[in-house]
Amino acid sequence: MIGAHRSGTTATARALELLGLQIGQHLDSHREPYGLQRLHEDYLRRVGAAWYEPEPFLDRLKTPQGQRDCVDYLRSNVRENFGGTFGYQSNIEGLWRRARLKLGAAWGWKEPRTTLFAPAWLEIFPDARIIHVVRDPLAAAASIQRRELKFQAVGDAPSGKIDNLDYCVALVRTYIEAGERLATSANYRSVRFEDLQANSAKVLTELARFADLDFTAAELANAAATIRPDAVRSTST
Repeated sequence: MIGAHRSGTTATARALELLGLQIGQHLDSHREPYGLQRLHEDYLRRVGAAWYEPEPFLDRLKTPQGQRDCVDYLRSNVRENFGGTFGYQSNIEGLWRRARLKLGAAWGWKEPRTTLFAPAWLEIFPDARIIHVVRDPLAAAASIQRRELKFQAVGDAPSGKIDNLDYCVALVRTYIEAGERLATSANYRSVRFEDLQANSAKVLTELARFADLDFTAAELANAAATIRPDAVRSTST
């Protein structure tokens, strides 16, 4: 699952998890694997970028050498530490979850930086299905800014320029454009978060079928109930 930060990816991932998508075990409160966060951020720092300043990485990824280096970096880390990267622990539950993968269970992950890394990940998992969650850029940007100002208020160092709303809007649009690079793939599906909020059961049914999940009517109702309605904005911008 891809999408800019604060775009509704957490709510979407949680709902799909209730419908049978396995997304790991050792996750943070936003349903993101700690290992994958570190993997992405370490590489971004390596090329002089960050999640809030992605341009140096995106420019590098456009070159054959940059693409190959990124793919090799991701592949070597997955080969050496698959479980740690995607949030599976070495306990009974973790071993059971990994065994399910070998039996064909639908699995995936949610981590917003994947939006930037998606072309490289698709070289490693060419049959992966991409769900791109898009939220109104101004709404997502305002949420990023509010979170940053809250962190700064308790003493955190600034994260680039994301205390500026205009910068945040441009950042969200950069993520949207990065995700839309994959739109020509048959395995790509874009969903407006506002549509998910307005018609949760219908949109979740479409996403779950796209992800090849089996679910009951009761599970669908339970998943749909987790999506919090909100004021609907147009994403046409």
